[in-house]
Amino acid sequence: MSGGFSLGFLTRVYQPRFDAKVYRDTLELFRVAEELGFDSGWVAQHHFASEQGRLPSPLVLLSAIAQRTRRIRLGTAIIVLPQEPPLRLAEDAAVLDLLADGRVELGLGAGFDPDTFSAFELNPEQRHGRYEDHLQRLHDALGNAALNDQGLQLRPAARGLGQRLWEATSRVEQVAARGNGLIMAPNPHLPVEAGVELVQRYRQGWRSDHLTAPRVVRVQAVFPEGGDDTALRQDIQAYVRRQQTIGVLDASLGGDLGAVLERLGVLHGSSTQIVEGLRRGPQLGVHDQLVVQVQTTSTPLREAIRALEILRQHIAPALGWRPGVAINRPLEEPVQA
Repeated sequence: MSGGFSLGFLTRVYQPRFDAKVYRDTLELFRVAEELGFDSGWVAQHHFASEQGRLPSPLVLLSAIAQRTRRIRLGTAIIVLPQEPPLRLAEDAAVLDLLADGRVELGLGAGFDPDTFSAFELNPEQRHGRYEDHLQRLHDALGNAALNDQGLQLRPAARGLGQRLWEATSRVEQVAARGNGLIMAPNPHLPVEAGVELVQRYRQGWRSDHLTAPRVVRVQAVFPEGGDDTALRQDIQAYVRRQQTIGVLDASLGGDLGAVLERLGVLHGSSTQIVEGLRRGPQLGVHDQLVVQVQTTSTPLREAIRALEILRQHIAPALGWRPGVAINRPLEEPVQA
C-alpha cells in the first residue's frame, strides 16, 4: 500500500436492538473520528435489521451528523439502489449535500439479501437490471438533465454530487466507463490477490476524458488486539450462519476463529500484524481511501473509539497516511437557480 491516501471508517450501525442509543452512539463516533483526523465516515443501509444493521435510512442519520461535524466527509457504503426511487433519492441527497457543505459521497450497490427484496415486493433476480435503470435516472437527476417533457430539473440542484458517486460491484469496467468511484472489499470466495487485480482492471478501464481521477475506497474490517475476543467470535459466527442461510457463504465455513477471519478477509491482531495484512492488498494513492470497519454487532462505543485511536496513531501512519491530506474534489458544476 502506497502513501498519500485518505483514511475513513465504516459503521454498519450495529446494535442488538433498535433504540435511540444506537443512533446517538453513531453521532458520537463521527464526532470523535473527526477530532482524530479521519477524512471520511461511511454508513451502511440495512433494511429490517438485516445482518443486525440498524440503519434503514442513512441520509436521515447523515443529516444529523452533518450538523455536528464540519470537516469529515459523509458517505454511504452502500445504499441498495434497486430498492430506492431514484428521483426521491436524488432530492434527499441534494438537500443533505447542501446541509453538509458539499461533503457527501454517495455509495451505491445492487444488494443481495432476498428477504429484503421480497419485503419490498421485488424479485432479487432482477436487481441488477433495476440497478442499472435507477443509476441512469439518478445520474440524470444529479447532472441537472431534464426529467420530463416540460424540462423540469432537480431542485435543489446537486452541485458536483453527480461526480461523487461510488459503486460497490465486481463489474469494474462499467464503473470506470461511467467515471464513478469503486468501493471494494475482500471477497470470501477469492484470495487477496483478486482484489489487487480488480483494482488494476478498474484503473485500466478509466477514460481520459473523465473530469475526475480514478478513485478507490478499500473497505477493510480491522480489529486490533485487546478487545473482547469472545464477543468477536460470537458475532462472527452469527454473521457466518446468516450468510450461509441466504446462500452467500458455503456450509463448510466454521470452526476455528482464525481460519474464519482469514477466509472473510478480516484483520485481527497486533498493530504490526494488521499493517502487514493491509500491505498485501491493493495499492492506494492520493485519490483513494482506506476505510476501516471496527465494529461487529455487540461492539460497544468505547471499543470502537479505542480501535479508531489505534488505527490513527499506529497503523495508518505506518502505511503512509498523514492527517489533513485533502480528499480529491471533482470539478464542480455551476450553481443552478
